[in-house]
Amino acid sequence: MAASGVAEQVTRRSGAYWRELLFSRLIPSLFFSLFLARQLVLLGAGLEGLRKPSDLWFVIQQALALAYFTLLVVLYATRIPKSGSDRRAAVVFIAFSGTFSAIAASFLPGGTHREALILPADILATAGLAYSVWGLAYLRRSFSIIPEARRLVTGGPYGLSRHPVYLGEVVTAIGVNLATAGPLGALAIVYFLVCELLRMRWEERVLVQAFPDDYPQYAKRVPRYIPNPFRTRS
Repeated sequence: MAASGVAEQVTRRSGAYWRELLFSRLIPSLFFSLFLARQLVLLGAGLEGLRKPSDLWFVIQQALALAYFTLLVVLYATRIPKSGSDRRAAVVFIAFSGTFSAIAASFLPGGTHREALILPADILATAGLAYSVWGLAYLRRSFSIIPEARRLVTGGPYGLSRHPVYLGEVVTAIGVNLATAGPLGALAIVYFLVCELLRMRWEERVLVQAFPDDYPQYAKRVPRYIPNPFRTRS
């Protein structure tokens, strides 16, 4: 009887292990690998078409985007176990639909070409990508699209604001679409921004539950949205 109970427990744990491996690691990593491959192609094309200094913006953007998606693939595959999460259906839907609405915005019909906004858009997109990559480099194996808690990260960009990856993604999405988006693309970006704000709130709720002593103190010191490099460190 005891041996049978142990066997059932091992089987149950094995099932949970394989579900975690498949749905939380393998499938997301493979999905983001598609974007990684696309960025490799775009970066290669940018390097081949490098003729004048202004072309360098495109190459830098594609290199940063490649670094961003490479980090997503690696981090999803190597994530540490979570200590808390919010998996309500509405939360999961908003997290994923919001994330991909920013990507879809560039492909929606009705776009235009605003020559005067190309340089500001390139600067915003490059800055946002760089900030997102910096945030992911510090977040490392705690990354998730769904609000989850793995470990409390407070260094680097997380010492300037509480959600640097989200902030970088918002700036990137605005920059990528600023010079070309039509009405539908603009609506997609607005939806993305609303979803990011909701994700911040839900993620903080999970982090408070997972780190009830440390996170409230961290939240008192560090602003939620806009980085503050002049804050008093304690």
